[in-house]
Amino acid sequence: MAGDWIKMRNDLQSHPKIVRILSATKSDKFSAIGGLHAVWSVFDTHSSNGVLEGYTPETLDHVIGWDGFAAAMIMVKWLSYDGLETLTLPEFDEHNGASGKRRAEDQKRKRNSRKVPDLVPDLSDDDADKLRTEIGLEKRREEKIVNLTTPNGVVVGNDVAKPDSCPHQDIIALYHECLPVGTHIRVWNGTRAKHLQARWRENVKRQSLEWWKRFFEFVAESEFLTGRAPAAQGRDPFVVSLDWLVNPTNFAKVIEGKYHRGETAA
Repeated sequence: MAGDWIKMRNDLQSHPKIVRILSATKSDKFSAIGGLHAVWSVFDTHSSNGVLEGYTPETLDHVIGWDGFAAAMIMVKWLSYDGLETLTLPEFDEHNGASGKRRAEDQKRKRNSRKVPDLVPDLSDDDADKLRTEIGLEKRREEKIVNLTTPNGVVVGNDVAKPDSCPHQDIIALYHECLPVGTHIRVWNGTRAKHLQARWRENVKRQSLEWWKRFFEFVAESEFLTGRAPAAQGRDPFVVSLDWLVNPTNFAKVIEGKYHRGETAA
């Protein structure tokens, strides 16, 4: 269990996405906020990473007692669905789970720590200096911590999370959006991450999220890559994955149109 409370932002009732949910569900804002609380509570109770396996939008609607609410959340990208039986809650670690709660407690503790000299007027100069030093060291340690979970719940390795010109998380999000039938990415590190970084860097045209969106849309047109082509006897249909796509050999074949009957990618 993740705990017995969840974070909810102060400006939630005026958030633009709430307005869209109101329109889609034909409800009032307080009902919509209650629906969000119910969904986030389900994830907080039954998931440690923002992923609920075995759930469809209809299943979630049944659990919270509101038909169509999951679809409204998907529409505004506060929820994603892999098309099978897995729901993912974007930004889970920001609002739910142990890590999000730990950050909230840390922020509260730091605020209180900054107030210590005022709350304890008889603190000696030496103790005050020591306290300020400890707070400074803690702050530097926290600055070194890298958030390794994307809004889609993808665990990203330390080597990928370092500052880099290749926007791994954004490209992964585009892959999930344009190729929902593809293998869902849960962990992104090592060789697969290096391959994506190399594809981004080796051609200036590819250093654009718009290029990657067109590329994934091009892939989606292939019957073979999306499992729509008849499979050989005794074999399952081939279904593409992002690490397969950015492999240098496979990437070249896709670009050259091998799986599109001669048509090449832009």
